[in-house]
Amino acid sequence: MSNKFKQPRIVPLETPDNSSDSSDSENEEGKEIQVEFEARSPEGDDFYGIKRLLQQLFLRSSVVDVSKITDTILAQRGIGSVIKQSIPDDIDDGDGSEDPNEVYAISTVINLADKSKESVQGLRKFLLEQTAKGNDRQVLQYVTDLLKGSVGFLINERFINIPSQITVPLLETLVTEMRKARDRNLPYDFQHYIMISKLYKTKSLANGVSSDPDLQALVFSNPEEELIVGESELCIDYDVSNESSNDGGNWSDGVEMIPWRRIVVFRAEKLEGLIASVRAAFPTSATVQ
Repeated sequence: MSNKFKQPRIVPLETPDNSSDSSDSENEEGKEIQVEFEARSPEGDDFYGIKRLLQQLFLRSSVVDVSKITDTILAQRGIGSVIKQSIPDDIDDGDGSEDPNEVYAISTVINLADKSKESVQGLRKFLLEQTAKGNDRQVLQYVTDLLKGSVGFLINERFINIPSQITVPLLETLVTEMRKARDRNLPYDFQHYIMISKLYKTKSLANGVSSDPDLQALVFSNPEEELIVGESELCIDYDVSNESSNDGGNWSDGVEMIPWRRIVVFRAEKLEGLIASVRAAFPTSATVQ
């Protein structure tokens, strides 16, 4: 087989108990739940797990074909990682407690210059359409020119209950993989990255209505991506409340939140520094092996 698997890394994660079930919370409160995950190269069995993660990013877009994007990710040998739960050999995975093919996170990159792929064509069209909706000719020209160069579409997706610390080893591995790919003259020498972040805005903030500043908030689904936004050259927000089955609802403090997406553009040279910033901002006592 030509697909080489990376050495699995066991990542103990501290999972907070956010359950509303009082009978469970009394027993679990204050306890650290150790869950073992392994990071490895994507393979065919991961198709539906990866597609599910992409679906939560692109929702009901008719332009982006998440199946084709998943196929592109799987076809990239030696680029990208998925996180799956590590199930010991002595555990019968047929008991229905865990799906062995569940993908909890994915980190990878797609070359947006490879216009021969339908998946890339869809991504490019989607980015331009969302940019055009802002009716800013300068911004549209900027993105149009950007897509004429060497740009990677960075994917940093995971389940919402997987903490930000997992981003560090995934992105570090991706940087190493891209460096090795460039050594083999493969097209992973990017000048910029584009990514899409999931976020929520308070209803008043989303509608541009002036209200009490204390009631205005913007929350990132993946908190570490706020650091990337801080180093970005361009951000484009778009409302997805009509596409999402999760309308945000009322959060614990009673503030109504609405789901949005943010297209983020940043220079490729900033990626390694951003990884270091994420490590510093989201420290963990656990050691990634």
